[in-house]
Amino acid sequence: MAASSQSFRDFDLSFRKNPITKDVNTLKNEEAIKASVKNIVRYNFYEKPFLPNFGGNTLAMLFELYDRGSASAIEAQIQNCVNNYEPRVVCYDVVATFNDDNNELGIEIRYLITGLPNVIDQIDVIFRR
Repeated sequence: MAASSQSFRDFDLSFRKNPITKDVNTLKNEEAIKASVKNIVRYNFYEKPFLPNFGGNTLAMLFELYDRGSASAIEAQIQNCVNNYEPRVVCYDVVATFNDDNNELGIEIRYLITGLPNVIDQIDVIFRR
């Protein structure tokens, strides 16, 4: 029996208009999931009504003192929120690094897309103070 794969489609949150259909653009498969994971990570706690613990809470953690303990806390928080709120992926690795010179927090997220055969993807998100 052949392995079945799914197709994922979300609308583009930039709300750019498709020139042909005059409708909102859609994102498909890997790009849709990448945008969804980015959105989840960028949410702070208490920003989403009725889900106070939704999101990575990374913007709030930007102003904490940075050390290896806070990096592992950020990594664990992001891995948990992606695994809890994005059912299409399994997040298996998160690496957080802080660049003191530019006051930037770089987050690298690696995940496996469960509905597509053998698709491992990653995104990099940068937060600035």
